[in-house]
Amino acid sequence: MLRSASALLLGLLALVLPVGAAERAVATELFADRPDGVSCSFYDVGLALPWPRGRVAHLDRAGRVDGNSPLAALVLDPSASQRVLRLDVLPLVQSWWRLPRPGGSLLLRTTAEPLRLIAREHPDPSLRPQLRLQMAHGVVRYVEPVADAALDCSTFRGLGTQPVLNLHRGSSGAMRFDLATAVAALGPQPPLRAELVLVRAADDRMGRGTLEVNALVSPTGDAGPPPPAGLAERYPADAGIAADPDVVFADGFESTTPHPTWNLGMSSLARSVASDPTPGFRPLSGRALRVQIVRGDQVGLDWRLRLKDQAGREPDEVYFRYCLLLAPSWLLTRDGGKLPGLAGTYGRAGWGGRAWDGQLGWSLRGSYGLPVAPPHPAQGRVMLGTYAYHAGSEGRYGEGLPWMGSGLAGLVSPGRWHCIEQHLRLNTSGTGDGLLEVWVDGRPAFRRDDLRLRDRAELRIEEVWMNVFHGGTAVANADMHAWIDNVVVARRYIGPPSALPELSGPLPSHPSSGGVPTERR
Repeated sequence: MLRSASALLLGLLALVLPVGAAERAVATELFADRPDGVSCSFYDVGLALPWPRGRVAHLDRAGRVDGNSPLAALVLDPSASQRVLRLDVLPLVQSWWRLPRPGGSLLLRTTAEPLRLIAREHPDPSLRPQLRLQMAHGVVRYVEPVADAALDCSTFRGLGTQPVLNLHRGSSGAMRFDLATAVAALGPQPPLRAELVLVRAADDRMGRGTLEVNALVSPTGDAGPPPPAGLAERYPADAGIAADPDVVFADGFESTTPHPTWNLGMSSLARSVASDPTPGFRPLSGRALRVQIVRGDQVGLDWRLRLKDQAGREPDEVYFRYCLLLAPSWLLTRDGGKLPGLAGTYGRAGWGGRAWDGQLGWSLRGSYGLPVAPPHPAQGRVMLGTYAYHAGSEGRYGEGLPWMGSGLAGLVSPGRWHCIEQHLRLNTSGTGDGLLEVWVDGRPAFRRDDLRLRDRAELRIEEVWMNVFHGGTAVANADMHAWIDNVVVARRYIGPPSALPELSGPLPSHPSSGGVPTERR
């Protein structure tokens, strides 16, 4: 669990929980129990979103990540006739009750071998899991989970459609409750008692052990506080923003030739356009940079902005914002790839299979994943993230860090403009305290404050790397198009361009082609 995310969540499980950012984090725990939903390996199989750090995490009674003081625990005795199991979860339910979207998620773990519990898919509703809520005025209400699943690491697929939760020492179980209807019916005053009621399956042969309940840590909660007022608020449609003293560079691609500051790398068909017959194009603010990955090729864009040329020195901290429009053709891809980001490779290390080396170089390019395949509810959308060559990278290649915060803010729609801003503050040499923050359309999408990118102070933020690349090693199986506009590099938060209606238009609807994930380089 990231330290920054931990800080948001530590207050969540105190016996009386304050209203604030920590509670908003729980409100977006929207895992699903479809076969392409939650599993031991993935928060969402269909979106190919792994659990952060490769594991399912919980918060205990003391607010510790993966702590050993459970919120509730029950001793399981195989010699007793314990068909119905009851656990006191009042502190957690009281905290859920106050959320803007009341509800949250539980994680069940057992030391008994095995433990088979009736799931919400069981045909007998009287046996399904329930929260039993007792109110001050004597009313008792029962609430079933809206999702539950066994998280068995013997498979990466979701097991949430089964009528029984099979738990053992190597697995856990997840349950999500939506309390909005209960709060609307019963009022804002939380219950006096709250029990999680579980029923063992008739054929259960549980051994001796314990059943523990904790709060599930969701990776889709707050990724930091709301951003401050941005520079762009003072410059409608970015008009005049280049003259702001905090702006290092700005380019709206209004010239038909590239700004002379750009260093053009691998050849591409990128060019400035005012109109485009390619399906999906809508101008954002005047002209835009048209990017094309030709079928059978990989490179769509490879431009570099050397920051020393703009600021007089390579900085240790910078903000970089650009707006992106993916064409519907993006849904035809069979592989993920790279998008613009920040780098300090110095032509030596940190990209293209040249392993991260804290003495030589690093990179934090953006990334895009495979389009979401039907019948997933997010079909026709694309998950964005960071592709990081840093100390946490394994082997020769980078690590994918999806932008999952604020309810999957990094899940974008082809056919609609989105604005992406990345803030990087490099780490102290040799120390894991580097900060990367990302906002998508002004929503906090990602925050990590433990990055180690360099072991020498001489490695700084060398460049903005305007890279659009297919793969990995696979070439594009069809022509793919995108447009980029309103690039700004600054010393403080920029924010999305203001007074641009294209940034708040309706979501388009596109069919998805699906695909099988492959390794990204």
